[in-house]
Amino acid sequence: MTVRDALREGAAALAGTETPFLDASLLLADALALDTAGLLASGPESVEEERLELYRARVASRSRGRPVAYILGRKEFWGRDFTVDARVLVPRPDTETLVAAALEIGDSISGGRPLRVHEACCGSGCVAISLAADRPYWEISASDLSAGALDLARANAAALLAPDRPGGALSFEAGDLLASAGRDLDLVVANPPYVPSVEAEALLALGWSEPRMALDGGGDGLDLMRRLVREAALALAPGGALLVEADGEQAEEVAGLIRASGLSGIEARLDLGGRARVTLGRKSWTT
Repeated sequence: MTVRDALREGAAALAGTETPFLDASLLLADALALDTAGLLASGPESVEEERLELYRARVASRSRGRPVAYILGRKEFWGRDFTVDARVLVPRPDTETLVAAALEIGDSISGGRPLRVHEACCGSGCVAISLAADRPYWEISASDLSAGALDLARANAAALLAPDRPGGALSFEAGDLLASAGRDLDLVVANPPYVPSVEAEALLALGWSEPRMALDGGGDGLDLMRRLVREAALALAPGGALLVEADGEQAEEVAGLIRASGLSGIEARLDLGGRARVTLGRKSWTT
């Protein structure tokens, strides 16, 4: 069987997924130890039987609902390959909006000084590590309730950040939202669970294999968000900012929660699809 035929076979088998050809391409490229460009260039070539069997097994796993990132054990985010598995939510490209916004807002308030930053619900650590890599002098902490997620986040940090990097610290601690974060923070960032419980249950019933606690945000999806906003309003230093990710349809309600907490200067940042993905608010300098 040629590479081109294997791709067609895999895409057909994954017709029920959102991106069948892309998924088949990623799985076949990895089985053949090629990048995407190399895969497309080798279309007429034959696939060795052993590698074809590996590819077909992975396609079958994907067809049962397992994410490609779990099958390959990695996911690219903000230009780096993060190790991921069933302990954490798979990083989404739209969450890069949160990193971009945090860098922008952080730079605008830093005045050249190191910032104190905390990420709640850190999962794989992709946001905190991306910030630490791009702003090595910031002092960054991150927390999660899942011990497995924290183990994975620490492993990602060890693999992706230079051990002798200059400047600020990066730490991962067990904690519920901002319980381990302290006070006088310059930035609080979070991608908390925001899927309504009924929808999360339906996704899991369809075969989604990501952790329930990383998806389920309660009745309307904003149970954790409400607590997080209240805690951030207390933990932020004057002039500091809260940045949170949610679904675009929740953006107005999230903005209302932030406004009700006493934060101001509320803004939205759009994701790749043009939807309000990140909402931010700032603590007054006169507080």
